[in-house]
Amino acid sequence: MKIKNIVIGAIAPILGLLAAPLAGSAQSATQYIAQFNSGCTVQLVGRERGSRVNLRSGAGTEFSSPSYLLVGQSVTMLDNARGQRISREDSQGSTWYFVEYEPSATRGWVREDFIAPQCNEAL
Repeated sequence: MKIKNIVIGAIAPILGLLAAPLAGSAQSATQYIAQFNSGCTVQLVGRERGSRVNLRSGAGTEFSSPSYLLVGQSVTMLDNARGQRISREDSQGSTWYFVEYEPSATRGWVREDFIAPQCNEAL
């Protein structure tokens, strides 16, 4: 009985660490997925050059916006291991893309209507 308690006491914390990533939301799952620079840079668009575009922690306006970028700046679209763009649809039906602002390596989610429709493929 004493050995059983010792074994369970040793294994329980390890199982807790392994389960922690699974406990997060589907939105935070991207931090556990391999992310690759797609070579596709796009410009942020909006009504006025220089106005703010929120870079969100998840795909939707209900997620926090720890940083922002400006209309006119460029971001790189990120791909998963299969070479597909990392994107999610929110509860309103809008598509969000996971992007990186390369000068600072800041990553976050941007709604599709703030992204220029064409890539400027890297040479």
